[in-house]
Amino acid sequence: MSAKELRNTVTMYQWFVLFSEPLFWGPILIVSLQQLAHMPLPDILFMEAAVIIICVLLDIPSGALADLIGKKKMLIMGRILLLASIAGFATMSSPFMAWVSDIIWAVGYSFQSGADVAFIYASLKSRNSHRLFKKIEGRAAGLRFILMAVCSLAVSGLVLIHPRLPIIISVIPMTIPLILATQFQEPTSTETYNAAKQFRLITTGIVSVVKNIKMRWIVGFSAGIAGISKIWFFTYNPYFEKVGIPIAYYGFIFFLLNLVAWFSSYYAYYITNILSEKGVMVYMVGCIAIPILLMGMFPIWPFAYLVLLQNLVRGIVKPYLGDFMNRHVFSEETRTTILSVQSSASNLVSITALYCFSFITQKLNLLPSLIILGIVALSIGSLGMWYYQRIFSPHPR
Repeated sequence: MSAKELRNTVTMYQWFVLFSEPLFWGPILIVSLQQLAHMPLPDILFMEAAVIIICVLLDIPSGALADLIGKKKMLIMGRILLLASIAGFATMSSPFMAWVSDIIWAVGYSFQSGADVAFIYASLKSRNSHRLFKKIEGRAAGLRFILMAVCSLAVSGLVLIHPRLPIIISVIPMTIPLILATQFQEPTSTETYNAAKQFRLITTGIVSVVKNIKMRWIVGFSAGIAGISKIWFFTYNPYFEKVGIPIAYYGFIFFLLNLVAWFSSYYAYYITNILSEKGVMVYMVGCIAIPILLMGMFPIWPFAYLVLLQNLVRGIVKPYLGDFMNRHVFSEETRTTILSVQSSASNLVSITALYCFSFITQKLNLLPSLIILGIVALSIGSLGMWYYQRIFSPHPR
């Protein structure tokens, strides 16, 4: 890949990331499932946990397939399915339609998972520019957060016109990543499909992670962050409702949290260079565990804005942990497979967490459940930091 081709690839990748998620749906995700698909919160959590099982089952095989037939092909197939999924959500009127759309999303997400990061990292590495990954990924995601912030303001007006309108409008921008994926240039050589080689790539990728203690720690820590963050996100709308925030203000809150995520993502390269690796980990754990505890203990509307702190982590997690993991992957042949192992582990933790949290919210109400979640987050984070000190410290005790 020439220098000019790499510049074009980076530009297209940034536009790909910019429109990779539904822009208008986030602020009313749970509310729309409750009102349009007629699903209570425990059923939504159960559905999400169930479809993530599909991600767990498909993540690693699809990653190996991307290493074999090409990341570009997997990205195209993934984007087609994700586009079909959001179109299904836009027309849902029953739990069955929501389930079908979510299952399609899970398959599409699995096809894209790992392939997108591996694609840009391998492209950069082909020109010995992989040190720029954290900056490029952070700024690409940061621009998406800015766009989502602006769109969140529009949601407040759109939802008053019709609760389905924000989802319908989200379909149109979702076509852009699909078009861009067809124009990507494959950074590594590809082969025709071979089941035996796909199986070998799967086993090689899994064994690489299992044998490397640093990889195991990165996978475990990122899985813990992902699982707790996913649960917390699903409590946003119910908590806003609990403390009496009108739905018309949800868009403004999501505008603010996306601005915070933009700042954290866009400047992730500088933030992580200023802080030590351990400092970044403490920053992540603190911004998640402490706000969850406070929200559970003090159900007042100003504390709803503590969700802004989670978005400091949301902005930094992919560029930082993505770079962290890629630096410990030494084989281009299995890069996507290994990143898919990381994604699969995160999804497995999310499944367990969602099932447990769904059960807890059925037995207790939202606030005690948040307190329990905060305690678990603090415990897991502290344990992760202890292991980090043992594994990465040049002079472990």
